[in-house]
Amino acid sequence: MDKSYAESIASDIMNMLSSAKEQGLEMQDGFQNDAFTSPDFAFGYLFYPKEILLEIPNLPQSVRQRLKKSNIMATVDVGGKKIGIHLICTLSKAFEEIETAEEIVAGIYDKGLLEYKKQVAEILEKDLNQNAPEDALKQ
Repeated sequence: MDKSYAESIASDIMNMLSSAKEQGLEMQDGFQNDAFTSPDFAFGYLFYPKEILLEIPNLPQSVRQRLKKSNIMATVDVGGKKIGIHLICTLSKAFEEIETAEEIVAGIYDKGLLEYKKQVAEILEKDLNQNAPEDALKQ
């Protein structure tokens, strides 16, 4: 995995955790954050502890086995429908106990983050090509 990409995502996640803490959220109850929204697509994050995720029926066994105390998933929505949920980070401590982006980087699940990055890139490329002026596409 591209280390700078992982560090960038970890920094964003750390900011979301800090904001949730400042707002007084009960973080281990789980919460979500919409990182980017447009009329056509949205990217966000789900923050859930292991015990809540294990209650989800049909959660793939491969995901169940990876879960730790605190888990972060990236979501992708297109046209108002969720088309991707990627487990990108698992941590052995409660969300409230996470103090640095380095801790998040250490908990990154490379395969999940790579799948998320690829899906986002495909959506952005498709959107760019659909909305680019005709002259720009001919060059």
